[in-house]
Amino acid sequence: MDRNTITILRSRISIPLDVAIQLLRENKGDIDASEQAFHNNNIKEIMLAAECDHETAKKHYELYKYNITKAIKKINSKEIVITTSEIPTGRNAIGFILWPENNDRVGYESTKRNDVFIPYVDFNLVINEFESVFPLQNPWNKMTEDSFDNCGHNYIDNKSCRIIVERIKQSKTDDPKVIEFKKQLIEWLDDKLSYADYITVYGNL
Repeated sequence: MDRNTITILRSRISIPLDVAIQLLRENKGDIDASEQAFHNNNIKEIMLAAECDHETAKKHYELYKYNITKAIKKINSKEIVITTSEIPTGRNAIGFILWPENNDRVGYESTKRNDVFIPYVDFNLVINEFESVFPLQNPWNKMTEDSFDNCGHNYIDNKSCRIIVERIKQSKTDDPKVIEFKKQLIEWLDDKLSYADYITVYGNL
């Protein structure tokens, strides 16, 4: 392996000697191709760690000047919005925030944000399913909540949430955007219900 070629590659990207040699071997001594392969491998690592698409990983990788750790951290802290809109609104808009809690009313620590915001107009697509499991007992004060609260906290136990999921699955629509919205919501709920005791639904109306 030509020493000058290795030196040039390492002057472009900060990598150990053995990694530089491996990259150049895999790319037949082509410095540009080796550099691109290095960045492509890092983007793939971000995609796996942050569970995101290539475009998102590449954007944050470049934004944070090729720092993998910072890119992953930023993607994982990104607000999750489930909506039918092509231009998602932030949680300052009217809607509902959902997050998982345990029996001690404590949220779960995770590397990725585990709460989600659903705009009011979209939550209306599934509100009947959420309302259908009431009345429910409030686990913290033991009082019976007769109906779903649009303007406050709703503590829905795991079993009741699974009923909601099944009822959402059974609801019919031909609208592709609504189908995708319900699919994303079901996936989010299924993931959280694999460990959470409760899903808290807070309405900010």
